[in-house]
Amino acid sequence: MKGKKSSMIRMENLINGDRLKHSGEFSELLTGDVNRVLKDYFDYKGYPLVEVMKNGGFFEVKITLVAERLKAFSSLPQD
Repeated sequence: MKGKKSSMIRMENLINGDRLKHSGEFSELLTGDVNRVLKDYFDYKGYPLVEVMKNGGFFEVKITLVAERLKAFSSLPQD
């Protein structure tokens, strides 16, 4: 049973690693989603830089953005 579990973990790590290496669509989708959220809070030009890196059993996500200003609280969505 132990060997089966470690095989599953290795397969999961391989699949997750492949998603990061080969999926430009993943990066584009994530950047678009992050951009939509950040536009509610900041005024900026262009798109945020979104980096996802595998670090052992975890993912590090780094978002870089140069904002011109924070949006006023009264203009934030009410949802």
